[in-house]
Amino acid sequence: MKIKTTKQFIKNNSATLWACGYCDLQYLLRAVDPFAYSAGAYGWACDYYNLTPYIVLSTGYSPVGVHLPFNIVKKYDNKAAQIWNNYDKYKTYESRKKAVLKLVDKFVAEIREHLDKNPLNNQ
Repeated sequence: MKIKTTKQFIKNNSATLWACGYCDLQYLLRAVDPFAYSAGAYGWACDYYNLTPYIVLSTGYSPVGVHLPFNIVKKYDNKAAQIWNNYDKYKTYESRKKAVLKLVDKFVAEIREHLDKNPLNNQ
């Protein structure tokens, strides 16, 4: 179950805050449950996911944080979609979820590497 929070609270209490648009990571994040959400004057704004103990990902219509490179986001979401749709290799939901969670770890590593190499893009 998600709790309602404010964007300001998340900004002030997250060591690293990343952002991507609504449905940009719909397949990759299917294996991860959001822990919170924010809403504004027009309704739901974004969900928050703990990718690691120190990294929070905000995704939605109005996410907060460092916007991630779209090419990397799409690459990993497409890989996750292939896993979710591969019923021959991954027979059960749990096996597909486990494979996608491993992919989440690879996604985090590649984003970290990209942000370390491109510090000016962090703003």
